Amino acid sequence: MTEKKREKKLYYHGLKEQKKLDVSRLKYISILLSVIGVAILLVAAQSAQAPLVKVSDVYGNYMMNYAVVRVSGTVASVPYVSQSGGKLSLTFTVDDGTGQIDVRVYSPLADEMLKKGVIPFPGDNVTAEVQLRVRETYTYSMLQYLDGLKFDSKLYSENPQVVTSLTPDMANTYVAVEGIVTEFLNVSSGYLLTVDTGDSEVAVLIPRVLLVFNDFNVKVGDTVYAPGIVYLYKGSSPEIVVRDLSQVSVKSIENAPVVQIGEAHGYPGMAMSVEGSLAGVTYESGRYVITLTDGQNYLEVIAPREVLANLDPFRVSSESVIKVAGKMGDDGRLVAAYLSIVKPGKAEFRPIGTLTSDMIGSIVAVKGNIEEVVRVGSNLKLVVDDGTGKIDVFIPSATLAEISNETIDKLKDGLGVEVGGYLEEYRGALEIVVYTGAGIRALGEPVRPQTVELPRVSASQLADYKGQPVEFAGSLEGVTYSDGTYYITVDGVKVSLQRDALLNLNPLEAGTGSQVVVRGTVVDESLVKGENITVEVPVAPVPLKPDEVTTEMEGQLVAVVGKVTDVANLSGNLKITIGNLPVFVPRAAANELTYVPSAGDIVQVGGYVEIYRGEPEVVVFNPLAIEKLQQGGSVEGTVSDLKTASEPLLLAVNWDSIAYQKPDYALTVSDSTGSATLLAERSLLPNPLEAGTGSTLKVVADPLSGRITQLEVIKAKPSPLLGTGAVDLSMKGKTVAVKGTVSEVATVGSNLKLKVDDGSGEVTVFIPGGADLSVKEEQIVSAAGYVDEYNGEAEIVVYDLNAVIVEEAPSEGPSEETSATEEVKVAELSSATGVVNLTVVWDELGYDNGYFMKVHDDSGSAELPVQRELLPDPREAGTGSTLRITYDADAKKVVSITVVEAVPAEELKTGKVTLDLLGKTVVVEGTVKDVYVGSSFIKLTVDDGSGELVVFIPKSVAGDMSFEKGQTVRVAGYVSEYKGTVEVIPYRTDCIEVR
Repeated sequence: MTEKKREKKLYYHGLKEQKKLDVSRLKYISILLSVIGVAILLVAAQSAQAPLVKVSDVYGNYMMNYAVVRVSGTVASVPYVSQSGGKLSLTFTVDDGTGQIDVRVYSPLADEMLKKGVIPFPGDNVTAEVQLRVRETYTYSMLQYLDGLKFDSKLYSENPQVVTSLTPDMANTYVAVEGIVTEFLNVSSGYLLTVDTGDSEVAVLIPRVLLVFNDFNVKVGDTVYAPGIVYLYKGSSPEIVVRDLSQVSVKSIENAPVVQIGEAHGYPGMAMSVEGSLAGVTYESGRYVITLTDGQNYLEVIAPREVLANLDPFRVSSESVIKVAGKMGDDGRLVAAYLSIVKPGKAEFRPIGTLTSDMIGSIVAVKGNIEEVVRVGSNLKLVVDDGTGKIDVFIPSATLAEISNETIDKLKDGLGVEVGGYLEEYRGALEIVVYTGAGIRALGEPVRPQTVELPRVSASQLADYKGQPVEFAGSLEGVTYSDGTYYITVDGVKVSLQRDALLNLNPLEAGTGSQVVVRGTVVDESLVKGENITVEVPVAPVPLKPDEVTTEMEGQLVAVVGKVTDVANLSGNLKITIGNLPVFVPRAAANELTYVPSAGDIVQVGGYVEIYRGEPEVVVFNPLAIEKLQQGGSVEGTVSDLKTASEPLLLAVNWDSIAYQKPDYALTVSDSTGSATLLAERSLLPNPLEAGTGSTLKVVADPLSGRITQLEVIKAKPSPLLGTGAVDLSMKGKTVAVKGTVSEVATVGSNLKLKVDDGSGEVTVFIPGGADLSVKEEQIVSAAGYVDEYNGEAEIVVYDLNAVIVEEAPSEGPSEETSATEEVKVAELSSATGVVNLTVVWDELGYDNGYFMKVHDDSGSAELPVQRELLPDPREAGTGSTLRITYDADAKKVVSITVVEAVPAEELKTGKVTLDLLGKTVVVEGTVKDVYVGSSFIKLTVDDGSGELVVFIPKSVAGDMSFEKGQTVRVAGYVSEYKGTVEVIPYRTDCIEVR
């Protein structure tokens, strides 16, 4: 059929339908096509890449919060891994040239990355599809899926170049190092090794990200081969970061060759083993020192606690032979990495009463009953008594962690215990330090007390007991002091005693002739090394007047009664003058005084007589040997009663005026019954800056002499601050205060005269006895005193040197003196002279008989002694701050500190303060769990929920602050350590807040 005919057949009217079409299935076909289309669109959407962005465009951009983007750049940090609640998280930093952003990976994706070894390292080029989190001060990102991380690990080699030192220009190269491990630190980012290559020391980091699913054992003394990427720590310090543990090899120190003790020091830097008898153990700066001997030669071995813990204190004695392996240091001491017992010695339990200071360093074992259990921070202290004596047992926190809970539960009062450790002296008393968990055996039941009776001997019998412990009985004759040790004389024999032991003797109660018993070791017939003293029959001393003490009494114990005429603080020591007799109270005793005399007090003082500059003085060694005596005879009265009374009167008066009446001052006082003028010593007068005329006073007045013998401020009225030009003769006798610029300075004998002007007019300020004050023209001075007349003009007389405060004058630029100060580098300090300036970065703070700062610049580093008062507030400028230091190179001390660029101390959780932060300033806050008050310090155990931390507060810093359990404290200070325990030590009172 042709096309034309076929068309007619279809469309002409009246034609019959050729075939019937069924269209009901078309709807199913259309639905199927729709589903297929949507699926195709979904697949296309999933395969589409997120947009590639610049870090600088999204950082801090709140519009991008939760956005999914791609970032591309170079890994700029060692990946950091953490485990919390059993789940892993991984963080690394990407730098794209416009900024840096942290990429976080959380479990289980982090677990997958670590197991597959898909770990970005510094220098790798990465592209990561992440979801952004934009916070107020911090923007970070989260990896969504593993395929969203693409990186090119170019920094890798099967055969890297072996180097002996690192330089910053090696950054992002792949090298290897081989040498001996001289230091091992477990830091937050992994294991940090110091490897000695023979030419230099190289830092090697085994990242913690490689240690999660892998074991890696290395110790000091081992020889390691470690390849990795050179990474600049803090942008400047090169270190090797290992990225493949399978490439690291370790040769154990245990296989080191054996060297004789007498020859060991001749091989510095060599890994070696030595064998010798154990001669002693001591503690030094976070590590232990073991002394070995071959009978003729001695060798000191430096060992961490983990190594020393291999020495079972119940299996060793002075006859034991031990083997130690490690690396010989340049100082002739072996740094130990391995220790074993070759020949055990016979260890016996010693009676506590036979332990003496001659045995310090020895490993000893004792058995007794626990008398007291005390928590000291994270450490534990026991007091053990075996019937022959008592001894403190100190268990450091690291050792405590090795003791089972079952054993700890049995360390209770009254129960028996076996203790093994080394003998040490702490604050004049012996204690056993337990250095391993195996050194404590809790018996769970009391033990029978031992009995050791030392022979009681007299002076004539001492020669027969040379080298033996005895009880030496005799008559007390006197006390002397030499080179840190006190000596008492008993029947002509000298007995050495530490001050803590001597505190059992109070010279106000037991003087010359008292019968005493000294427990100690006989050195020879003329000397006993005493451990403690007991007064059996006290003989009370006869009180003396100050003028009755003479040079012929040197070394004798005396008691003196009299009136205090002066009190002075001499760098922590106290000097009290009673009448004309000086009384010296050393710092240790002064810090423990419960009563500090004031001028005018009537006191009784006990001590021994010493000759100082040809004159006698009394030295107080017992803080209980200063007592205030009540002054009898004074009764309450009024000013009008002064006319008829014969006994001292206690008066409450208003202070009206003051004048000088050589050698005293005349105070005019009044109450509702009248007024009177009374004489008073200068030492009784209050500081006029704090309390001047107009103040309410309580005084004890002697009506017969017209003198004030005691004075107390009841209601203080500070002297009013006036303009210098406003001071005139109408104010004569009144106290005033002024502040202005010094225009003229003149020294008149021992006195000082100033011209002061605040812009309103000039006034003269006269300071009796002020010639030694350092005041210069152009300085700003505040001063308070009374108005007097001189040559027809008003002048201010300052009768209290504490009422003079000198400030530096402000200036627009550096003064001639400042500009002339030489600017030097740290490396030039050793050759510098005079006063110089340094611009440095503050690295650490420490204390060793005074504070010292560790600082550095680009030329080197140095330790500078510094007074505490000069240190900046760590909350504003802590370690890491850039400082400008004025330094006296001749006197070797810091003169002043100016903060150039402040870095506030980091705020940390209490459980995050570790020994890695030694010397760094930190801020911590937590609840006080324990308070321990020592003679010169306060120790707090503080916890914010993350772990306990010891806060050590010197009483010179704490002032009059007190602490209780349950308080919340906030402290800023520096990180230190004591016997392996980390501590935070504040050095400013205002950095201790109790909330």
